[in-house]
Amino acid sequence: MTVTLTVINDFPVLVAGVQALLGPYADRVTVVPGQSTLEVAEPVDVALFDIFSSGPGWQDRCTDHASDPRIGAVVIYSFITDPRAVKAALAAGAQGFLTKSLVGEDLVVGLERIAAGEQVVLLGEDEEPGPASPWPAGSAGLSPREAEMLALIAQGWSNEDIALACYLSINTVKSYIRDAYRKIGVATRPQAVAWAMQNGLEPSR
Repeated sequence: MTVTLTVINDFPVLVAGVQALLGPYADRVTVVPGQSTLEVAEPVDVALFDIFSSGPGWQDRCTDHASDPRIGAVVIYSFITDPRAVKAALAAGAQGFLTKSLVGEDLVVGLERIAAGEQVVLLGEDEEPGPASPWPAGSAGLSPREAEMLALIAQGWSNEDIALACYLSINTVKSYIRDAYRKIGVATRPQAVAWAMQNGLEPSR
């Protein structure tokens, strides 16, 4: 059985990255074309919900998608490996939680198992992205977490909100932000927001 899939995320580059990763497995997974990055237009077996830069409230969005009759199963796709995030996702109605460190074959197997009715959690050993998992502003030398910090800052989130949404300590958030500022050559939050808006870290919504 071929699994029909759509990718839900506010950043087209992330959607394109998943499509590229799954391209060699077109006989097993069909990425439904023409879907909005925010809404599902036609029935699919699986909706892969990439929560990059979703901020506080991604669990509510997960619940909304899980209750959509056009979606067979919602799967969270993330760099996060914290067990609290997995627990929150499953409680919100997700049928699975897959990390971006997974290579294509492992991702496809996970999607097939979920489409068949299993609840599947596949976590990598760290938050490093797989070989074909691009993220916004990665070409600027930012790590996935640093890019996410800037994207959330651009949306107006406080450090405390970011820590809560990303399952990080406030000191870790500050460290990521400090490193990101150094890499992009800014010193203030308004400068960081301006840089983010100019470099693909503004959601498409």
